[in-house]
Amino acid sequence: MFTICRPSVGQEAMYNGWKRQHKVKYQCVVLPNFLIGDWFGPAAGRAHDSQVLADSNLVARLQGMRGRLDVELCVYGDPAYPVHDVLLRAPKGRMTNAMEAYATLMSHYRESVEWVFGKMGELWPFVTDVRRKTTGSRSTSKEDCVAALLTNYHTCRYGGVANRYFDTLPPSMSEYRAMYHLHLDNRNMQ
Repeated sequence: MFTICRPSVGQEAMYNGWKRQHKVKYQCVVLPNFLIGDWFGPAAGRAHDSQVLADSNLVARLQGMRGRLDVELCVYGDPAYPVHDVLLRAPKGRMTNAMEAYATLMSHYRESVEWVFGKMGELWPFVTDVRRKTTGSRSTSKEDCVAALLTNYHTCRYGGVANRYFDTLPPSMSEYRAMYHLHLDNRNMQ
């Protein structure tokens, strides 16, 4: 979520009551190697996380990927997300000791998404500069998307805090470019 200037039109949709600011939301899937594997948005700051998930079609895309690759895969998501066969979240309500231990362990992985947004803000200050974030006057969502892509390139070259924390290595720049171009080729064939 990035803070934006108060819009002159449609400010109710952008107002996030929880943060008490005007926001745009992004949904981001962070891979174990600290790369951004999926980026969706912007969505209105008022939108519920489960609505952003539904709009992104992430669950169906993950299910399709699992079928095409014939591998088990699952994403650990925000507690607001519903549980699916390819999407897990922390249990709600009363938990056993084992469930609490699982939720605590997995929360560390979920924090890595916040680390990515923090890294984006450090590398590309324009994504967090509220004065630049005005609706209708510039294409800040495209700037945010480019910042996400450039953050992946930076992670390939220099790594990141999550790579050290989770003891993982990002791909090389050439491996990443090859994966990215393969993804674009597959999208063009659909």
